[in-house]
Amino acid sequence: MNEGFADRAAPAPPDVHDFWPRLLVSPVLGALVVNLTGLIDHSRHSGRALVASYLWFAMVAFLIWEGNRRLYFRLPRREDWLLRPWNRLGLLLAVIVLYTIPAATGLLWLWREAAADPGTRQYALPTAVGAIVAFVIAITHVYETVFLLHDWESDRLRSARMEQARLETELESLGREVDPHFLFNNLNALAHLVDQRSDAAAGFINTLSATYRYVLGCRGQALVPLADELAALERHRILADIRYAGGVRLDIDVGAADVNTLLIPPVSLPELFQNALKHNAADPREPLCIRVRLERTSLVVENDLRPGTGPARSTGLGLINLRERFHIATGRPATWQAGPDRFVVTLPLITRSTDRDPSA
Repeated sequence: MNEGFADRAAPAPPDVHDFWPRLLVSPVLGALVVNLTGLIDHSRHSGRALVASYLWFAMVAFLIWEGNRRLYFRLPRREDWLLRPWNRLGLLLAVIVLYTIPAATGLLWLWREAAADPGTRQYALPTAVGAIVAFVIAITHVYETVFLLHDWESDRLRSARMEQARLETELESLGREVDPHFLFNNLNALAHLVDQRSDAAAGFINTLSATYRYVLGCRGQALVPLADELAALERHRILADIRYAGGVRLDIDVGAADVNTLLIPPVSLPELFQNALKHNAADPREPLCIRVRLERTSLVVENDLRPGTGPARSTGLGLINLRERFHIATGRPATWQAGPDRFVVTLPLITRSTDRDPSA
C-alpha cells in the first residue's frame, strides 16, 4: 500500500511540528474513547491495572494518529479536493479501511483479551473503533484545512512574486525604449549645431555625455530621488542654452526639503524637456517657458504651446511610454492635457520614507 501512495505522492507538505500536541492529546483521546463507549469496566481492575490500561489506550491513540498522519502526508496534492474531490475522498477512506479500522480493532482486541474485560456494553469494541474513526476524520479535516490554507497562501505569494517579476521586466523593457528616444532627440540638437559650425558644439558634446551617463546609471532602477532628476533637467537646460542661445527659460518651484524625500521614475523630466523643445518653437526674443512645480505628491510640468513652422520628428514613444512607466513604478499613470496656450503634464511621485525604495 505504501508503494502505491509513493508513486502518486506530491511534494512534501510544509513541516508540521505537532509531536508534543499529539503526545499530550493522545492520552485524552484514548480515555475518552474507552469511557464513552463502555469498553472498560473499572470495577474489574486494580489501580495498577487501570494505570496500565490507560497507558495502553494512550499508546493506541498515538499509534493510530501517527500511522494515519504518515499515510496522509504521502497522499497526492491537496488541490485534489478542488480538482478531483471524489478521488481524494476515496483515498482518505481507503486509509481508514485498510489501516485505521484493522489497527484499532487489533490493538483494542489484544487489550480486551489480556485484561479479560468484556466492557460495560454489548458492542463496546466496534463502538470504540467507530469512535476512533470519527476522531481520525476530524483530525484529518484539521490537517486538510491547515494545508489548504498554506497552499492558498503559497500560491498567493507565488502569484505576487510572478506579478512583481512581470512588472520589473516590463519596466526594464520600457526603460530600454527611453534610451534611444532620448539619444535621438539630442543627436538632432547636435546635428543642428554641427550644421551651423557652432563653437558650442564641443561643450554640447561634453554636457550630452554627462546626461547620457546619468541615463546609463539609472538602468535597473524603477525610481530615483527627485534631486537627481532636477540635476539632469538642469543639464538639459544648459544644452538648450547652447543650442537656442537663450531661447528657453526653465522655472523650478520645488522646495529643497522635498527633492531628497520624493522619488520619480528616471529620465522623466529630461524626456519632457526634450519633448517640449521638439514640438515648440524656441526664440531668444520670446523664450519658450517650461515650468516645474510641486503640488502635494505630484510634480506638474508645463510648457507654452508655440508650434514650430516645420514638422517635428517623433518616434511615438514619448508620452505613452512615460504614462506606462509611471503606472508601473508608482501605481498611478502620468497624465497630460493641452490647453489653448499651454501643455501640462502631471507626474505622480512616491515618498521615500513611506513608500518604495528607489532601488526596488
